[in-house]
Amino acid sequence: MIKTESQLESYLSEPTTEVISAIASLEGDILILGVGGKMGPSLAALAKRAIDCAGVAKKVIGVSRFSNPGIQDSLHEAGIETIVANLLSENSLQNLPNVQNVIFMAGRKFGSTENEDLTWALNTYMPGRVAEKFRDSRLVSFQQAMSIR
Repeated sequence: MIKTESQLESYLSEPTTEVISAIASLEGDILILGVGGKMGPSLAALAKRAIDCAGVAKKVIGVSRFSNPGIQDSLHEAGIETIVANLLSENSLQNLPNVQNVIFMAGRKFGSTENEDLTWALNTYMPGRVAEKFRDSRLVSFQQAMSIR
């Protein structure tokens, strides 16, 4: 029975044999854009634990603005490298390392009532810039659910 947040996080980041096998056969490091969000830390920890279980030499690198510094600290404790970056900044985006595997999780919840232009930029313009930057990488994009009222 899960009673603490720590236990939940450990459960969520426990790799299955299939995940370990997939990580073992994957070429290159993994870059997670938007790692500071709700799912990012668990995904990064899962990838790192799978790498360790597989006994392969790969890095997990998490990119975020890290508004909550506690997340960055916990990622470091788990052996995950981090880069503080604003993906809307062309300079920040172009200075990110070129890696073979990119997981795109950055964005802003559709339906946000303030700063609609920022929501548009984060959910339409920035993903296009990211796709251009990582055009030679394997790129996986998480999509946010949208509720219509």
